[in-house]
Amino acid sequence: MWKRFFSRQARKPSGLFGRIIAKRIFDKGNDALNTAMVDLVAAQQDNVVLEIGFGCGTVVREVADRVGSGMVEGIDFSGAMMAVAGKRNRHHIREGRVRLVHGDFDSAEYPGNRFDTVCSANTIYFWPDPARTCERIHHVLKPGGRVVLAFVDKSKMDAMPLDMDVFRPISCDSVRSLLETVGFASVLVHPVKKDGTMVCVTACKET
Repeated sequence: MWKRFFSRQARKPSGLFGRIIAKRIFDKGNDALNTAMVDLVAAQQDNVVLEIGFGCGTVVREVADRVGSGMVEGIDFSGAMMAVAGKRNRHHIREGRVRLVHGDFDSAEYPGNRFDTVCSANTIYFWPDPARTCERIHHVLKPGGRVVLAFVDKSKMDAMPLDMDVFRPISCDSVRSLLETVGFASVLVHPVKKDGTMVCVTACKET
């Protein structure tokens, strides 16, 4: 029962558990992936960046610190994470540098060719149709734009005490193939840990 509850909270934090306990777990557990993802996003002045599944809002805040007069947008379907991330980013929101949306990226209305970078950490296991989501990412990126996906490889996920009816572990090779199939180029795997179980995958939309 606990395994299923935790897995569901990992997918979509809710209630007091989501706002208090999950926040602490995510801040610590996602730190290495978030740090690597921020470095690979390499945000520059005037960039427009989107994070899918922003969780506690740590990445949004760090990227917003770097975009100057640019913009960081985020979308997450957890109301609990909206509350946590909104509080964490309240300064940037007031300044008009951050915009957070409560919703699902797959059905959200984002215009094509809008973002310089789209990033996401530890969400790909929950995408109902990863190929469709990758296609949408490709669509919303500007020509020359980049995607950065951070996740734990299937080789490690399969051994973790998770409910696999909630999680759908995925391998680096599968992610690479997905991105190439929908038209991305220069797909690269960046190990976050030396054993390759925690990675970031980057790719570019051709100009």
